[in-house]
Amino acid sequence: MTQKTNSSDPLLTPFRIGRKTIKNRIFSTGHALSHASHGRATDTTLRYQMEKAKGGIGLSFVGGSGTISVDTAPVFDQLIIDDAIMPFFQQLSDFYHSHNAILMTQITHLGRRTNSKAGEWLPMISASANREVLHRGFPREMDEDDVFRIVRDFANAAKRCKDSGLDGLEVIASGHLMDQFWSPVTNQRIDKYGGSLENRMRFSRMVFAAMREAAGDDFLLGVRMTMTEQDHDKNGLSEADNIDIASCLKNDGVIDFLNLVSGRIDSLPRLTSYMPGMAAPLSPFLEQAGRFKQAINLPIFHATRINDLSTARYAVTENVIDMVGMTRGHIADPYIVAKLERGDEDRIRTCVGSTYCSNYGYCIQNPATAREATLPHVISKTEDAAKTVVVIGGGPAGCEAARVAAERGHHVILFEASDRLGGQINLAGKVGWRKDLNSITDWLAAECHRLGVDIRCNQFADEAMILAENPDVVIMATGGIPHTEWVEGNANILTTWDVLSGMASPEGNVFIHDQTGLNVAMAATDYLSEKGVQVTLNTQDAYIGHEAMRLEMSPFMKRFYERGVIMQPDHELIRADAQNNQVRVTIRNMHTAALSEHDYDHIIVEAGTLPNDELFYAMREGACNKGVIDLDRMASGQPQPVYDADEGYHLYRIGDVVGSRDIHCAMLDALRICARL
Repeated sequence: MTQKTNSSDPLLTPFRIGRKTIKNRIFSTGHALSHASHGRATDTTLRYQMEKAKGGIGLSFVGGSGTISVDTAPVFDQLIIDDAIMPFFQQLSDFYHSHNAILMTQITHLGRRTNSKAGEWLPMISASANREVLHRGFPREMDEDDVFRIVRDFANAAKRCKDSGLDGLEVIASGHLMDQFWSPVTNQRIDKYGGSLENRMRFSRMVFAAMREAAGDDFLLGVRMTMTEQDHDKNGLSEADNIDIASCLKNDGVIDFLNLVSGRIDSLPRLTSYMPGMAAPLSPFLEQAGRFKQAINLPIFHATRINDLSTARYAVTENVIDMVGMTRGHIADPYIVAKLERGDEDRIRTCVGSTYCSNYGYCIQNPATAREATLPHVISKTEDAAKTVVVIGGGPAGCEAARVAAERGHHVILFEASDRLGGQINLAGKVGWRKDLNSITDWLAAECHRLGVDIRCNQFADEAMILAENPDVVIMATGGIPHTEWVEGNANILTTWDVLSGMASPEGNVFIHDQTGLNVAMAATDYLSEKGVQVTLNTQDAYIGHEAMRLEMSPFMKRFYERGVIMQPDHELIRADAQNNQVRVTIRNMHTAALSEHDYDHIIVEAGTLPNDELFYAMREGACNKGVIDLDRMASGQPQPVYDADEGYHLYRIGDVVGSRDIHCAMLDALRICARL
């Protein structure tokens, strides 16, 4: 059969920049998902980047915010750009070049954005002595000796990168030391490095001139800079100011490209806008990047929530930008370009913008990312005879198990008790701005259908139904049930599931107690408060959303403040009693131990789940492995022990049927078990 290709796609057209040619228009930005160890590259760092080259990417920036001076501690999992990094850069650049791809890195001095209680515990420096809200350190104002030292450090770093085989680098300016000199928010100097824009640019022009001299004309140099700092308070650099800055650097002849972002990063709400998740619209700054391209005759790179190839294709076709960054897209699927090339665009696993990667360094829906040493992105066919694999439960764990087992070439039957796949994702996606989570289920379902999985919805499987399929392997993914049994008292306890599923529609004054600190209780709070319900969100934790995605906190908090949600940390729930058609809630202050009572119309509790494991235990005795998973083999990506088939089926449990797990953990369980099945 002739393989379909998309060789005429605008995204696959080469792009010439300086003396280099990038084979397509898709790149991955510098980002702190380096999986470094104390500033040093690891095998994980290497394999994570290699996978993108295998997947066909044209350009990748390895690492992010690589530190060039001893007084800029690597607080974001960055790489340290010293002599020790050179063999790693050489190995990775050789690999990229063997795949006809371009490799660069991103370097910086963090200035006030670092922490003096990290790295070598040295004093922080910045253009002026302004404390950053987010990182909370106290920098001192740099003197001219500092300026000359850091200029020299940038030049030395550029030379190392060039000598290591890299094709170029960019300096990240936005929010970092270079931008701290540019911005009037952070530069109040009265010497030749402050005051006028010309003076505030003096440091950066010295840096780029020194790097160009050190690295030569055939080495690409760029800057990742913000297009505007101004938001509600109208402070900081405007779009016009930043166009002037970029034009000056371009006219100096020291940079080859601009990589554009938008906003500030010195507080959590601003960082959330700068690096938005699913609460933001897609490609929110693309039009603004287009204005820079019209104003400045330089190649324009841009990446902010460009998740789909349709938008990327438009951006290139209409000459809005030159290179489209799909960084989080490649965390979800490093084979975006390869799938595009062979005409399988519909099989790309799309980033949902959950920001799980920012929290944990892993993708919420692709557990192989950053685990390339033990888990495959591309599932190979088994060399043994095909097995009959029965999966019970169509949540993320069950769907991933079915997908991977089918990719292995097995005959897979998937039982799901409800009328659709997705499990708890269907609840998580009920809040409007989090609906993109449903794309996880959409992709899994599509892949299962493509692979011929026998999907049986509305089938509450029992032992007899499973055994009737004569299974070789049974995978229990029956999930969990909300945990409410611990609540003392006689009140009717509702769960977040009741609310988000629509089974209950509480009104009036509602008390929600969050025992987990995850997103679920906040999602229920968001859902009800949008309907006009007065919600008190209570937790025993020190603050609301203690375990939630950091970059999802601002969208939640914005809504809660706007809607008058009462947020009550530091209080544990003691009991809930029915009282005159209401619920009397007793809570205890975690610090003072003082008890207090309050009346509400309804109480909702989120405390995770208890395993729905009755079927697992019913089938355990008939299993040749007795349902036991070899955890050492599981952790290392090795296949599970194989027992005599005459002794029965192999039985495994994954996801919430083991214990309360999130989407990533559930899918990780599935991939670990099934990738070597």
